[in-house]
Amino acid sequence: MAEPRTVVVIGGTSGIGRAIALRFAADGATVVVAGRDGRRGEETAQACLKGGAPAARFIETDVGDAGSVEALGKAVEQDFGAPHVAVNSAGILQSGTRVLDQALDEDERLWRVNYRGTLLGCQVFGRLMAAAGRGAILNVGSLASFAPLSLPAYTPGKHAVLALTQMLAAELGPQGVRVNAVAPGYTLSDGLKARIARGERNPEAIKATTALRRFVDPDDVAEAALFLCSDKAGAITGVTLPVDAGWLVQAPYAHYLQGNPIRPVALAEHR
Repeated sequence: MAEPRTVVVIGGTSGIGRAIALRFAADGATVVVAGRDGRRGEETAQACLKGGAPAARFIETDVGDAGSVEALGKAVEQDFGAPHVAVNSAGILQSGTRVLDQALDEDERLWRVNYRGTLLGCQVFGRLMAAAGRGAILNVGSLASFAPLSLPAYTPGKHAVLALTQMLAAELGPQGVRVNAVAPGYTLSDGLKARIARGERNPEAIKATTALRRFVDPDDVAEAALFLCSDKAGAITGVTLPVDAGWLVQAPYAHYLQGNPIRPVALAEHR
């Protein structure tokens, strides 16, 4: 019988992280939900139990504090041993601004959480997995990992997460540990739904920027996460997989067409 998997989801209390935790629970994994919000964390752990996890617990964790992430690693090791999967999903967003207007305190806060928090999770659980000789780490990047979005604190950090994923894949591969990432597009999370309801986002305009003319659902990202951390992806490492409804291909394609439109072919040319 296959060994039951233990999955740690840092940032699993809401949004994409919560969807990932619930998807692994439905797959029969023991799930450790880590995050700062105790109420949401306990609720997510209970939802994992109801959703199929043989065991689930919440551990309060602040990725901005190295000691807190190290304590999480010790607690997981003590109760479950080296986890089979670690997901680094904790992060904070930014409103658009210009590089010359970027406030340094905001820049420091986003780097501390989005990049260094991911680095800490990789270090703590990468060491445990390397010692066990197996495991999969999944980082959560963004479209900003690939494109120069006007988010001068967020975008460089997500570029860095892509590079971190590649470096760790090379370093940990010989120990049997795979490291990949997902790059979600416009995801219909509670936060985005609230902005749409307040009239701060135009949903039709957003969908028009994607090839599939749709939003990404948190469950779409969760399915990709499950695949990348499964044996079905056993030969895949160092990859950052866009889950973006085709945003990355639609943007350059549409802009090229503006100056170089495809002209209708005359019917006579087909005869």
